[in-house]
Amino acid sequence: MKWLLLILVLAGCSSTKKASNKIFSYKLPDTGSMEPALSGGDIIYLDYSFPYEYLKTGDIVAYYDDRYGMINGILHRIVKNSPPKEWVVKGDNNPSIDRYNLNEESYYGKLIRVDFK
Repeated sequence: MKWLLLILVLAGCSSTKKASNKIFSYKLPDTGSMEPALSGGDIIYLDYSFPYEYLKTGDIVAYYDDRYGMINGILHRIVKNSPPKEWVVKGDNNPSIDRYNLNEESYYGKLIRVDFK
């Protein structure tokens, strides 16, 4: 099963860091890792042009790290900074932090909106 199902692609609005904002919406699969904040079937909107350097603790981010051996991305919350330029991430409903830290290379985008099912 795909981690995220692409539903809609929107483009426009210039950004200071990138040529244009890239906002994508997806139907969240029922994994349970982000319960109760997010549930399977919710429609999430990710800003793929949100600059990595502006992330902060509490942001929910999409990322991909091939060290997990998965073909799909992960959507988890930043729980703390891990200097020099990495973030510790965790699913809200998971008992422990993710095995690998979020870094700029693995970062896809930031959650900016949710349409709850």
